[in-house]
Amino acid sequence: SRYGYQPQWLDFGPATPSASGWWDCFVAYMGVWVLMLFTFDYARFGKPEDAEYHGRWNFGMPFYAVTFLLNGAAGIYLVSSIPHEGALNEVSVVMAILQLMGLWGLLFVWATQTRINTANYYLATLNMQAFFARFGVRGSYWAWALAVGVIVYGLMLADVFAYLLKALAYQGIFVVAWVGVALAQILYGRSDVAALERVAAFNPVGLTAWFGATATGLALMYSGGSLGSFSAPSTVVLAFALQAGLSRRSRLRLQVAQ
Repeated sequence: SRYGYQPQWLDFGPATPSASGWWDCFVAYMGVWVLMLFTFDYARFGKPEDAEYHGRWNFGMPFYAVTFLLNGAAGIYLVSSIPHEGALNEVSVVMAILQLMGLWGLLFVWATQTRINTANYYLATLNMQAFFARFGVRGSYWAWALAVGVIVYGLMLADVFAYLLKALAYQGIFVVAWVGVALAQILYGRSDVAALERVAAFNPVGLTAWFGATATGLALMYSGGSLGSFSAPSTVVLAFALQAGLSRRSRLRLQVAQ
């Protein structure tokens, strides 16, 4: 280990603070909303009688406090304590952890990356299997896991770090749009589907809200400047509004038809 504890991170900040710095941090952290997609997929493994406990603890505020607050504090500490060359990225953070903790840092990176990538592989395999099954392309779980592995390996060979930040920006827009749709469905659509068996395989309302908000968010992101900083927040608000409005319109039409 090359570095010990450094207390200056408590006073760390830019030489010339920006009035919109807090907003930039908020928008950047919206990328962590991808965990809400994980929550939806993993929550189905829980027992119905444990829903309140999981909602309050395992998937509730304690979890997100660690995700946002603790991870944010750790990031500030690493940035302020360990010198780095160039702009911050995933590689520089890994190198900072190794310099700070030595062999223990290597074990920490290995354990955390193994955990999250195992989850990524599992969900990617399940979702790819379900997606292609809609088009009649069926295969075993292991076959789709192999397909995911080949795709990931191909991406790694394509110098992924050269375009990683741009790819994450695109992903962030899609993610926050999905979260907006999901929140609207949770708040206003509970009466639509009382049981899983009644969930429609094709939902034009949800897809319209998702892709419509995503297109708007990408347009704002490409515009750059101050408008670009509103791309993710505008996306989630628009997705929520579209899902709530289109769902209500669909319900009214159904009631009139009946």
